[in-house]
Amino acid sequence: MFEHWMKPPIFEESKKFFQMCPVPIYVVSNIDRADVLKAIEYHELEPTGVFTSEDAKSYKPRKELFELALKNTRLSPGEVLHIGDSMSSDVKGATDVGINAIWINRSGKEVPEGVKAVSNLLEIYEFIEVNNFQFFGEM
Repeated sequence: MFEHWMKPPIFEESKKFFQMCPVPIYVVSNIDRADVLKAIEYHELEPTGVFTSEDAKSYKPRKELFELALKNTRLSPGEVLHIGDSMSSDVKGATDVGINAIWINRSGKEVPEGVKAVSNLLEIYEFIEVNNFQFFGEM
């Protein structure tokens, strides 16, 4: 179990996304703080900040975790783009508090109407250029 949470596999483009991204990236995760920090360290990622369900005492899709991240970053929902791989936890949770969301649909499932989807993180750049978003995202 240790390997799964603290040394998880990482998608090939994730490191490149972290290195190339022109705006701050914040990790917003349902994983406990110590575990997500170990995973970030293991993969040598450098997010601007990390917010966990443990910090908020609430799990996505509930609003508390998103609100904690917004409050601590001093960002409004309209300044943020949440990227995640769960329609219910990430997309619904973010949009319920007014945050724009993009679904990472790596398996090519049908995309529900009104949902923005990409197949990998590098496809996100078109959204940055148009809106100058900050990133909240699942790890």
